[in-house]
Amino acid sequence: MSLINDMLRNIEAKRPDDPARQSLQREIRSLPTVSSGPGWLLKLLVLVGLLLAGVGILHLNGLLLPLLGFEAGRVEKLPVASLPAPAAPPRLTPAAEPALAAVDGKKTPIFDNDLRLASNLAVLPTVAAPVLPVPDPVVPAAPPAALPDAPKAAPVVSTGPVKIEKSPVLATPRDRAEAEYRRAENAMTAGRSAEAIEGFRAALKQDPFYVQARQMLLRQLLEVRKATEAMQILQEGIELQPAQTGWAMSLARLQLEHNDLTAADRTLARSQGYAEANADYAGFQGHLKSRLGAHHLAVTHYQRAARLAPNEGRWWLGLGLALEADGKPAEAKDAFRRSVATNTLSTDLAAVAQQHLN
Repeated sequence: MSLINDMLRNIEAKRPDDPARQSLQREIRSLPTVSSGPGWLLKLLVLVGLLLAGVGILHLNGLLLPLLGFEAGRVEKLPVASLPAPAAPPRLTPAAEPALAAVDGKKTPIFDNDLRLASNLAVLPTVAAPVLPVPDPVVPAAPPAALPDAPKAAPVVSTGPVKIEKSPVLATPRDRAEAEYRRAENAMTAGRSAEAIEGFRAALKQDPFYVQARQMLLRQLLEVRKATEAMQILQEGIELQPAQTGWAMSLARLQLEHNDLTAADRTLARSQGYAEANADYAGFQGHLKSRLGAHHLAVTHYQRAARLAPNEGRWWLGLGLALEADGKPAEAKDAFRRSVATNTLSTDLAAVAQQHLN
């Protein structure tokens, strides 16, 4: 209790002119020595209450701090130990979960360097979906041959400009044949016949169905009198393309020149189905049948030729000869007269027709 009494006396001594303090001093008396007994606790509580009331009055009047040694309006700040700056949180990776900040009772992900809190700390800005960079397309290279127990290399993604290598497209057989044909044609124009023939052969080797190359090869072979090779080229062409009736007629003529009438007749018979509307083809067949002595068959072919080309005197003359040989002289004379009437016969053939009419 003596400590409290000393404190009150000090307060009173420092401000003797303060009426409130003087009044407080008069109200506060030194506490008597605490005596033992049951009432001492009650007296102590009353004293503490009066003390607290006096401190409150001083605080409300702004007199407490000066009494304690602090000037009004100036409160010295306690030294605060400097703390290291917080380390920047690591950036999120796809495998890490973003930190969650509780805002208005909800948890919202916070991305450190991309978002900032509002000044009132009330809401967070809307989180935009992160834009991922799109890698440049990479042209896959051909995989190397697999080696036993070879480790698999990690895929490498190129970040620079992609270089697309164009691989040359393999030429078709016709493309290669046309290239050979052009070389052979240049050689033919330059007068190099042997080189041209080999070039046309090379073109047919690349594409056996190249009609123009076969035609030019036949022309070159016939110009250098290589009839046997020409017949071989014609035979190969007809086997591949039997509808080429011109080749069949050319082959039959060459076979006729070589006195192979049977081969010539067989050649024409093989392609006859593609030449039913060809008068020359039918007339040629009639001529071969007459040479072979098959006069009745010759009449049939000549009749077809005369029907397809009624103004062609040759077919009427051939029909007359075939009818005469087949024992039909009256019908033959009628055919001879019609052949002369066409005025298309040569001098020699017209003389033959007049001879059979007399």
